Amino acid sequence: MYLAIIFLGLFGEAMVRESVVVSGNAEATLRNLMESQMQWRLSIVGDLVMHILDVPLIVIMYYLLKPVDRLLALVATVANVVQTAVLAANKLTLVVPLLLLQKPGDIPASTWEATLSFLAIRLHGYGFGIGLLFFGVACLVRGYLVFRSTCFPRTLGVLLALAGLAY
Repeated sequence: MYLAIIFLGLFGEAMVRESVVVSGNAEATLRNLMESQMQWRLSIVGDLVMHILDVPLIVIMYYLLKPVDRLLALVATVANVVQTAVLAANKLTLVVPLLLLQKPGDIPASTWEATLSFLAIRLHGYGFGIGLLFFGVACLVRGYLVFRSTCFPRTLGVLLALAGLAY
C-alpha cells in the first residue's frame, strides 16, 4: 500500500501538476490544463485512491503501535485521519479549473477563468501544506513509538521522527 501511495503521489504531483502548472502564468497554466484534462482528472483520481489506501494503513499502524503506548498511538492515528481528510477535501480545489473549462462550443477561456483556475491550483498547495502538518505530527509520534518498540529497529523510529520534524 505504501508503494502504491508513493507512486500515485509522484504521478499526481511530479508527472501531471508540475507539467501543467506554469509558475506565475495563469493563462499558460489554463492552456496546458485544457490540453491535458484527462491526465489532470487521472491525477485527481490517483490522489483520491492514495487517500483511500491511507485508511487501512492508519488502522494497521495503530494496531502495531498500540502495545507500546495506546494513548500516543491514538494521537498519531487521529492526526493521520485529520491529514487524510484535509488532503481528500483539498482535491476539490483541483476540480475548480475543470468546472471553469466546461462551457458550450469553442468559447475561449477568459482571463478571469484563468485567474480563478490558477488561484484554485495555488490554494491546493496551501491545503496540501496544512494536511502535511498533521502528517508530520503523526510521523513524529510514531517515530517515538517505533523507537520505544521492541518490534522495529530503533533507527527506523529516529528516521520517522526526523521525517515528522521535516514535515
